[in-house]
Amino acid sequence: MPIAIGPTERQLNLLSTLLKARGPISWHDIARIDGYSDDETSIRSRQKRFERDMKALENTGLRVSRTTDGVRPSYEIDRGACLLPSLPMSPEQRLLMFRIGMSYLEHDDAGPFKKHLSSALLKLQAGAGSAGLPADLPRTFVKRSLNRRPAESNRLAVIGEALLERRRVTFQYEGQRRDGVDKRTVAPYALVSRRGGWYLVGYDTARKGVRTFRLSRIRGTVSLATPQMSAPEYDVPTDFDAEGSFSTEVFGRGDNAFKDVQIAFDAEVAFVVENEFAGIYKIEKRKDGSITLHLPQAYPGELLRYLGEFPGHWEVRKPTELREMVVKNLKAALKTLEGRAR
Repeated sequence: MPIAIGPTERQLNLLSTLLKARGPISWHDIARIDGYSDDETSIRSRQKRFERDMKALENTGLRVSRTTDGVRPSYEIDRGACLLPSLPMSPEQRLLMFRIGMSYLEHDDAGPFKKHLSSALLKLQAGAGSAGLPADLPRTFVKRSLNRRPAESNRLAVIGEALLERRRVTFQYEGQRRDGVDKRTVAPYALVSRRGGWYLVGYDTARKGVRTFRLSRIRGTVSLATPQMSAPEYDVPTDFDAEGSFSTEVFGRGDNAFKDVQIAFDAEVAFVVENEFAGIYKIEKRKDGSITLHLPQAYPGELLRYLGEFPGHWEVRKPTELREMVVKNLKAALKTLEGRAR
């Protein structure tokens, strides 16, 4: 009995054949690829399988041209479209990439990609040159870029596999207001990286709509909703836009959120904040290198968790109520610490 090949492996086999081919390939060539060569299955079923896989590859951004001799179609991949354009990076951005990659190696989280990641970091370091990686590094920046969440990488692996195979996942999720944990069943549409963390954008079956979930708020493990099934369970809508579906209100919104929030950051961490929020929120720059971040609205819990990553480098300018809340919380924390020290 032949071993069944999953859609991910099948699509990789197809992509490899298209890349290795010196010209257009026909169905006769495709029918010899593992995943389409099972003679027990009808030709039409295998062709439909191929058409689904071809569409999946094209949805990732690959371009495949189709030609015909009047009888049979042929397929050829656009190799130029497979190559990413040159990515210019500032020394700070290059350092950020390097430190994040190093944290994966140091915590042994790279898995089967460890060798490839080591090679990539070597190239990144060599490409930067001696002037590319600043000698004097902000302590906060280094600490923050190495602040890894081991559980998040495990959830990312499960959700990533489910996304590729179009399988629904289930997990326990804690909302922004921390008012309890709910079980969610979600059809993954996309994974988005923002603010050093990962977010799942998908269709929530209970709420009957597209929702965004921060992986760090998932409690426990992520599992397949129907592990006994192996076939794809859903299709991502053709008009789905991951960036458009992702909420731009990073710090939450609602009746209890503070409005017109202004946070000042000193020059030591300003470039980190700029890299995260440029184009999303208004950023006011000053000659000394410091900045003021303008937020239309923000929940205090969400905002203070973020600000906690930059101790001693920020100040709440507006609104007065939020500033007073921060001062009150800091005084309470200091009082607690003094009590423990006695």
